[in-house]
Amino acid sequence: MNNFFYNVSIAIPLRQAFTYHSDKRIPLGTRVAVKFGAKLKLGIILDETKQQGIQTKPIHQVLDDEPIFSAMELNILSWASHYYHHPIGEVCNAFLPTSLRSVKTVMSIDAFPLNADFEITNFTKILSDQQTVAVKFLLKLQGFSPTLLYGVTGSGKTEVYMRCIQEQLLQDKSALFLAPEISLTPQLELRLKEQFGDLVVLYHSKMTPAKRYQAWKKFRRGEARVLIGTRSAAMMPAPNLGLIIVDEEHDASYKQNEGFKFSARDLAIKRAQMLKIPIILGSATPSLRTLRSVEEKKFGIIKLTKRITKQNPPKFLILDINEAILTSGLAPQAIEAIAATLQQKKQVMIFINRRGFAPQFICANCDWRAICNSCESSLVFHHHQDRLICHRCDSAFGVPKHCPACSAEQLSLIGTGTEQLEITLQELFPKIPIYRMDKDSTKKTNSMERLLDTIRDSQSSILIGTQMLIKGHDFPNLELVVAIDVDQGVTSLHPGAIEEMGQQLIQVAGRAGRSDGNALVLVQSRYAEDKNLLQLKQGNYWNFAHSIMIERKALNQTPYAFEAIIKASSPKAQTNLDFLHELKSTVNSKHCMLVGPIPSMQAKLRGSYQHQLVLQAPTRTNLNSMLQTLVKTLSENKKSNKVRWSVNVDPIEF
Repeated sequence: MNNFFYNVSIAIPLRQAFTYHSDKRIPLGTRVAVKFGAKLKLGIILDETKQQGIQTKPIHQVLDDEPIFSAMELNILSWASHYYHHPIGEVCNAFLPTSLRSVKTVMSIDAFPLNADFEITNFTKILSDQQTVAVKFLLKLQGFSPTLLYGVTGSGKTEVYMRCIQEQLLQDKSALFLAPEISLTPQLELRLKEQFGDLVVLYHSKMTPAKRYQAWKKFRRGEARVLIGTRSAAMMPAPNLGLIIVDEEHDASYKQNEGFKFSARDLAIKRAQMLKIPIILGSATPSLRTLRSVEEKKFGIIKLTKRITKQNPPKFLILDINEAILTSGLAPQAIEAIAATLQQKKQVMIFINRRGFAPQFICANCDWRAICNSCESSLVFHHHQDRLICHRCDSAFGVPKHCPACSAEQLSLIGTGTEQLEITLQELFPKIPIYRMDKDSTKKTNSMERLLDTIRDSQSSILIGTQMLIKGHDFPNLELVVAIDVDQGVTSLHPGAIEEMGQQLIQVAGRAGRSDGNALVLVQSRYAEDKNLLQLKQGNYWNFAHSIMIERKALNQTPYAFEAIIKASSPKAQTNLDFLHELKSTVNSKHCMLVGPIPSMQAKLRGSYQHQLVLQAPTRTNLNSMLQTLVKTLSENKKSNKVRWSVNVDPIEF
């Protein structure tokens, strides 16, 4: 009897595939159950191979009647494994619905006719002149044509997207629509379903495994033609994919920072390239990497520079708070502006990227500070739970009445969070509805959707929230925005802090003044004369971003250089340092600079210290070549079992 031999990926942290045999031919991309050690594990057939003169185990069971991944999709996953230097088994597993990650799930994909009849509702909205030009430009794209749709907030990018999606549907093709945050998907689903009905499905991690599997199955077999998804949807199988849209392409949420550290945005671009289809990257605040690609003419660009309401953008005002007496972080001028706006029956938004009541709990007598033993980060006081909580590992502690170090009772809270603002503003404006949107207030299923609906239906009200409040939401009655605690962006040593601050301020400003042109954005700062804040005061992100790029180019920093991080984690700091110093000593390259070992920005997490080497190279080829050498060295190093190490290519967090 002839056997067929296959390389099979298994979701374990080993950087290789494993050879098994079968007496039947199995299509590539099929899930199988295989014996690995004493356990039965899930595998994906990657490719067929020849017998290597070694004993192989038989494939225990074939789990699918059709492949899960096409040959092209396997090629893209293989590219991702090599580019991000991550085990292929974990890469494949990352893009399977939870239901399909078990050897107990046997799947049959029912046939569905790709040319099935469906009806599309006629568009009711009339496009602006700029939207019309943009649609015509985008519909002419052929093959791999990455294009930046630069549109100021309120310029109607979603309406342009929908015209492009309809063209794909009329050609019996499907479209993948990526959004950075789950909180943005309900309104996108509503807009697209109004136009395309049941052809639209949603896919994200807060859905139940059963619902995710059904959405996956519908899109996989062509019953649904438009899929709205977050990061995990970047490799959603589709029989005839014609277009990929990456909305808010600049958003850091597209980058996975745990486990398989990939960028959904970049993976989507690679997928479009290999499929030879257009990809649209939309943003009011494009990433510097995208702007460099436009600068080099690798990406096309089309601009929407005016709001569809034809209203003027909000007026920016920077409040110098050095001499101000703050009330829960609010300057007197800000409180006066809030009162005046509420009297006009308009909404106010307070943006502060800190949840909880206060970020620090200290003793005024001996300077003791409440920190997490596992993470060595400040514990945040949460008023509603009456607990001190670590925002890194979620550990919670009771609130002491006496200082654990000196027994004094002079314990105090330092700083402001969303909870404190909510309580203070309730006291200042007792008759005004106040809505808080942060990770704590939106934990329950559908709580985000209900909260957004309530906000949109309200007139005079105050919205308080973290960055989840500023991304893509439409609040027609919002007239005043107050941004608090933005100075972290000015003073931070993080290389991307200025870019992120600029994006956040432009995005939060874009929520205001959509119904009239009298909106105001107050930015509180102790660095009112900072050149970047003054640049942002003009409300022109394009000029702000290009001024940063000039500086980055002169300093040979990203996006004019390419970076990666090799991180080591262990219970002892010295173990990390010894491990990384030894690794660094093996490097001999004229084209790659190594910095470190240095502590990570999160120097300790869940009881383990974290240190890193930062690699920088002038070209992506140089960087990848160096990483291949280092990863090979790491894999062969016997000391590597004393630390947990990982590779992060194109890091967002340092």
